[in-house]
Amino acid sequence: MTAEVGSVDLHMATPSVYLDQWVWIRLARAANGTPQDASDTDVLAAVRDASAAGVAFPLSTTHYIETSKIADPRQRADLAQIMAPISHCRTLRSPDVLLRHQMLHAMHLSFGRPAFRPRPPQVLGIGAMWAFTGERAPLSLYGPAGKVDAASIPGMQTWLRKINQFAEFHLLAGPKDEEIEDLRRHGYRPETTREAFGSRLEWEEIYVGLLADDPVSRQELRIRVQAREILHEHFELLRELLAEYRIDLHREIGLDPTRPGSGRPRMIAFADQMPSVRIAVDLKAQLFRNHTKAWTVNALHDIDALSMAVPYCHVVVPDREMADLLSRSRAGQRNGTRVLSRLRDLPGELTALRDQVPPAADAIGSDWVGPGEGFCTDGEELRATAPGHPAA
Repeated sequence: MTAEVGSVDLHMATPSVYLDQWVWIRLARAANGTPQDASDTDVLAAVRDASAAGVAFPLSTTHYIETSKIADPRQRADLAQIMAPISHCRTLRSPDVLLRHQMLHAMHLSFGRPAFRPRPPQVLGIGAMWAFTGERAPLSLYGPAGKVDAASIPGMQTWLRKINQFAEFHLLAGPKDEEIEDLRRHGYRPETTREAFGSRLEWEEIYVGLLADDPVSRQELRIRVQAREILHEHFELLRELLAEYRIDLHREIGLDPTRPGSGRPRMIAFADQMPSVRIAVDLKAQLFRNHTKAWTVNALHDIDALSMAVPYCHVVVPDREMADLLSRSRAGQRNGTRVLSRLRDLPGELTALRDQVPPAADAIGSDWVGPGEGFCTDGEELRATAPGHPAA
């Protein structure tokens, strides 16, 4: 699929599939011999084959957050044992970086500044740091004199790749219960994430009450949800970029204080030029229209993940409810992305994606992840392959 005319195509060069958390859980159950559906075993085999062929299955911040919420360390580790080798811990870049580019692009189209079309950032990277901060942070080797060139020591480059694989696996799996007390002494505070999402949930719940007291039309609801999205989620970025490029927003959108609503059309068009913002707005507007369904933190996780995955990945597998909402808003068609509502349809999509893998696929990060040579999640393997070890 290709993005509709007038829509920016943000898909990464590497054929990519975004799997929602429930899909990874299903694959983990299939790998453990207890598939939820008979077809899950075939899906797992197809996913593994596609990953080995060069199709990317990137993780997002949402995967790390939702995995961390699993209380049982063993269950987290079992899940990470599937996620890490298939994804190679490749991740979508931090939403802060990607949304900055989207907003700059929207400013370029809407206001003529920046004067030149902003250069797209690299989307696909490796590791938790890439997902949360947008920067790479591979482990390196240091000695008394500083950083050591791993290539100067026989076998060290391969071993360093394994160390990084092992570290990323454990970042995804999270700590064991007995490790938490010590981690807290070094600043580990997982509750801060829960508190932040609790605040965001409260923000949406407040509006549910306001709508009950003052219902509005479907069109007006979307406009208001869009305004809330910009003000609550992206206002600091908007203010920063307006100042950086010396843009007078009121003038650019044609705001006339004597004519209420005069700036609305251009402001709406500007916000809709940002694919991730548009997807989030459409999903939230549809949820607000459903008066029988309560807002949940999981809904916020889904919106965060899908608003980034749909513009950048070629195939997205959300849960059934979100797939339906994305279909109603035509998010997949508009962005040129296949949105699947049934997991058993995934193998057919993977066959087509494998044919699109370029010859030099997976060059990203291969200097320290080594996607073609397995993925180290075992400490014993790490010790046995260390340079100088008798078994190495």
